[in-house]
Amino acid sequence: MKLLKIIRYDYLIILAFTQFIFRYGFLDLQQIPMSLNEWQYLLLVIACVLIAAGGAVMEYISGPDKHNHLITEDKGYNIYMAVTFAGVALGGYIAYINTRTEFIAAFVVAAAMLYIAATNFRNTMLMPNVLISITAALSIVLVGVFNFYPFMLTGGSEYLSTIFKIILDYSYFGFVLTFMLTLVYNLKNTDTDYNSGKVTLPIILGRERAAKILFFITILPAAMILYYCNTYLHNLIFALGYVLLFVLGPIIYFAIKLWTAKTPKDFAVLGIVLKLTMLFTAISVVVITLNIRNNA
Repeated sequence: MKLLKIIRYDYLIILAFTQFIFRYGFLDLQQIPMSLNEWQYLLLVIACVLIAAGGAVMEYISGPDKHNHLITEDKGYNIYMAVTFAGVALGGYIAYINTRTEFIAAFVVAAAMLYIAATNFRNTMLMPNVLISITAALSIVLVGVFNFYPFMLTGGSEYLSTIFKIILDYSYFGFVLTFMLTLVYNLKNTDTDYNSGKVTLPIILGRERAAKILFFITILPAAMILYYCNTYLHNLIFALGYVLLFVLGPIIYFAIKLWTAKTPKDFAVLGIVLKLTMLFTAISVVVITLNIRNNA
């Protein structure tokens, strides 16, 4: 249980769930030819989860939480090296069987970004937030890159390009939600971060001002949802209702509660709201796909 807490198992579950949803609830339903069979795709998901877990362990042993003594620093480094190496190795294997060995760079870069976010840039305001958010977005992009991007390079159809663009759009949204989640963690852990010498937005500007900035950042995902609903979903009533209720709704609730949030407990609840929003966002790709098929 100690290790599960350190690796932030709830976020890892969301990560794996999202990747499985995009494979089996989106690409499979589109009947798209894919490079990876089911067990190869499973290895891809495991690789991403291991790298993310390694980043969480490094963040733990480099930050104030290490004083909680859930695990020793030496044991933490050993766990980090083991899971990160395993993740990159699996990624390299998937790249090799996909005949695109250069794709291993994606796993190396992701592991490197999580490492420097937890160490080199730990005391650089917002840089860890940005780097962690990029790796979260990358995990979504990899679904398309490894499954059908090779077909696009060899003269794939315009349809595949459209599908890949949809995956990119979801990755942009995932970046924003993850960035917001990291800021919520900063707001929740302001006191311990300050005592450890960490530099975060709440420490520089104060918790109240940082919360107000996050409030205005919340306008961005809300605007993205409204734009996509107006542009692509206005004729898909069921999908439109789902997105407005289960994706936009929690974001509006998040913004309202954020305006009055003051305690670590308040921000912990807001973190749960964002994680649920991530889950509902992943499920939305299935809802939209099924609604399109039923209307066809």
